[in-house]
Amino acid sequence: MKKLMIGFMFAVVSGSNVLAQTNFYTNVTNLWYQGYKSNVLEIANTRLAANSNDIAGLILKAEYNLEFYEVNNISNAFLRVIQVGDTIMTPNFLELYQEVSRDCILGTLDDIAKKPITPQEIQAEKPKAFLKYKELAHDLLLEALLKDGYFD
Repeated sequence: MKKLMIGFMFAVVSGSNVLAQTNFYTNVTNLWYQGYKSNVLEIANTRLAANSNDIAGLILKAEYNLEFYEVNNISNAFLRVIQVGDTIMTPNFLELYQEVSRDCILGTLDDIAKKPITPQEIQAEKPKAFLKYKELAHDLLLEALLKDGYFD
């Protein structure tokens, strides 16, 4: 009976951890997609207040800065993603980050450095940030973190 209870408790705890992980990923991707991007920024800021090196918070904050053309913050936000991302060695994240995402982020930073965003571009593009049904550009990194058990 004791073994059965311990096994049941382990299953409940394990199940709730999986649920918590899935809920974070599903929650932020759904909020973003439904247009509640300020809620996603709030989640990012909360995570970063608890841990300034939280890669999920850094990714979400960088996404928000890019989406809303917050020019003064974009470079620093993505550079922080690179700094912290370079230290993460979990298998799913590492594979995706090294093969695709790191170069994509550096390419974005390069593009901004070569051709700075003008006030006219900001004025024309910023309203598009409020549109619904847009996916997070780096949601695959968050999904890789989920697979690696990052959101326990």
